[in-house]
Amino acid sequence: MPRVIIFGKSQRLTRKVRHITRAFREHDNETLWLNPVKIKRRKKDRTDEYILKHIERFKPDIIFIHSMDIPLPVLEKIAGTSIKTVQYYHDGWRVNLLPEMLKWGRQVDLFLSNAKGLHDKYEQAGIKNPVFIMEGCDIYDHKKRHPFLPLWKSDLAFVGEARPNEPRVALIQKLSEICQVKVYGKNWERCGMRATLREVNPRRYGLICAGAKIVLGIDAVTSIEGHWTNRLWLTLGCGGFHLTNYVPGMEEVFKNREHLVWYHDEEECFALVKEFLAKPEERKRIADTGYKYVHEHHTFHHFVDKVLALCDTIQKGE
Repeated sequence: MPRVIIFGKSQRLTRKVRHITRAFREHDNETLWLNPVKIKRRKKDRTDEYILKHIERFKPDIIFIHSMDIPLPVLEKIAGTSIKTVQYYHDGWRVNLLPEMLKWGRQVDLFLSNAKGLHDKYEQAGIKNPVFIMEGCDIYDHKKRHPFLPLWKSDLAFVGEARPNEPRVALIQKLSEICQVKVYGKNWERCGMRATLREVNPRRYGLICAGAKIVLGIDAVTSIEGHWTNRLWLTLGCGGFHLTNYVPGMEEVFKNREHLVWYHDEEECFALVKEFLAKPEERKRIADTGYKYVHEHHTFHHFVDKVLALCDTIQKGE
């Protein structure tokens, strides 16, 4: 089995890199996780030297880079060697970051992105053959839970940061006039709403999904084919009933009113909230089907399966 080094931040709340690392290990890959942020705190100007020594000693077959979480000088030194380099970039909607990201993307052997609608733009900018890949939930952290406290119970819950003057904030404020809404995340007080919790880890996310009749999805950007936030994966993975904005290509992965329910505009969102608040059995059926579907087809273990299969297609010179 290949030896793998993963570069990524610890992500205290989402734990995505931890989930990916564990999935590689459970595929019987000898795996080393390096966090350059933590290393830099200790090694300062010797960070690059320290990382390169670890690479030399570990002798990886694959280096997996989450976002841009490897020092660029290190990547430049290993690019073109026998090590297969893979970058997974998940912030495609942040178009302002594209020029910076390209410094990494042009160096790697395999560039993976969850924004299929941006691949033409990536190719025009110099990234060769970007590959679309979807995330998923974690088989351990994301599961059905049993809430007992009123803290977790609501008609409708939204997990995410509030940004003043953002359309989704206005929509949630309007929805709070027709049902009991709870929000979880930062900056809601700046928008005139009180967050039930400012931070949500996987366990809390599961309790929110179990206690809310509806878990709402409202992405900041909804026009990029194939690109939806991990809120969708986490909600389905925790067994929540998910009502979310439509994203182009969503119908190629999910079935509307079977795995989740989507809306196209504010008016339809309001109508669907009212409809499904009155249909507890239908909500449960859809939530259970969505839960089963993602755990059978879209976990980080499936994600790693695809990464390893793609790495097998990379031809490297000796």
